[in-house]
Amino acid sequence: MKEVKLEHRLQIPVWFMSQNDKFYLQNDGEHYTPYNKANLRLILRNWGIRSRAIDDEVTSPIDSFMSDCLLSKIVDYAGPLAGYKQGCYQFNERRILVTNNPHIIEADSHVEFPMIRNIIDQMFNGEDIDQRLYIYGWLKIGRECLLKSNPIPGHALVLAGPRNAGKNLIQDLTTKIMGGRDAKPYRYMIGKSEFNSNLFQAEHLMIADESPFYDMQSRRTFGSKIKDFCVNSTQNCHGKHKEALTLNPLWRLSISVNEESENLLMLPPLEDSIEDKILLLKVSKAQMPMESNSPQKQKNFWNALCAELPGFVHFLDNYEIPEKYKDSRFGLEAFQHPALVEALKKMSHENRLLELMEIIVVPENGTWKGTQQDLELALYEDSTYKRQIERLLYYTNALQTYLRRLAKARPNQVRNVKGHGGKRSWEIMSSNPT
Repeated sequence: MKEVKLEHRLQIPVWFMSQNDKFYLQNDGEHYTPYNKANLRLILRNWGIRSRAIDDEVTSPIDSFMSDCLLSKIVDYAGPLAGYKQGCYQFNERRILVTNNPHIIEADSHVEFPMIRNIIDQMFNGEDIDQRLYIYGWLKIGRECLLKSNPIPGHALVLAGPRNAGKNLIQDLTTKIMGGRDAKPYRYMIGKSEFNSNLFQAEHLMIADESPFYDMQSRRTFGSKIKDFCVNSTQNCHGKHKEALTLNPLWRLSISVNEESENLLMLPPLEDSIEDKILLLKVSKAQMPMESNSPQKQKNFWNALCAELPGFVHFLDNYEIPEKYKDSRFGLEAFQHPALVEALKKMSHENRLLELMEIIVVPENGTWKGTQQDLELALYEDSTYKRQIERLLYYTNALQTYLRRLAKARPNQVRNVKGHGGKRSWEIMSSNPT
């Protein structure tokens, strides 16, 4: 996007958006405010601009000015745009008016941040793995993009840990660091809403305290959107009753989930196509440095943390990501905590299918042999688990997909073998063979 330099008949910062029939007037250099025609006329008259034609004038100065706006100062989008300062921009032959600035925290080397440092140390420096470099690196790169107005994509950050560990607090601090604006993308990302225009007004897309969906279709749709957000710079902005247009927002996506098995299952399957786009961090519970057991104490605690942010962002601005953890694409290599990866694998749909196959078709301490078609018929014939089988095998070739994954991950239990005449069949073995 490049800034548009346009000459105005009158040097008054006003733009017109035909989709909502509103004029946008810059107020005190801080932001643009929408006005209808009648209200704009009142403002112009208050500025001393005549509303009546005199002498040989065809139209009054106000009418001439507003006519000029209607002809030459039309914009296709007006509103905040994640990562951009206010002003008029040209993008893909579309004129975009950014109405508000993100709030950028000024770095201050003289401000200490002992509380923020202590919280991060407790949450991310576990006994097994020090994950602080990932949270520092992710925040540093995001802020760097914001400072440079460089809307390049980055990893999705997933925080998984106990309840009340401080996950949402980290997300709230991220919002402050990333421009002070957040939006809730979850329903759009799982395909429950087709409208996403509100997301373009915030740099931080935050998923927390949602009512999650655990079915595989929602999880795969979620995974597809994560990949889209993390890789593609341009995104389609679609508001209700508005024409869709392509914009280039600066987004950072964070997700917090509780560590219980059922909550982890809202995450997409960790397949090869998504692993390099996710930071999956295991969070430990932090002992907060101030009491927050009342609304006033919560406010005091939050204000104290915010007072430390100028020092913390100075630290981030000067933080050096270790060379071996750098990545040419996102600036930081992907990482998934092994314990969380293992938990997700155990809860995968293919592993649930293996459990059901052991119950339904595998003889006790023995082996079932047959074709894929034989197996599918046997599974569906079981009245006790039929509903679960239907939920697992909800799409075409689901059984084949799961069997192939199991054969790769658990070759001691699932094998694809060649039978008589070269015909392929499957062997499903008990997990407790004699």
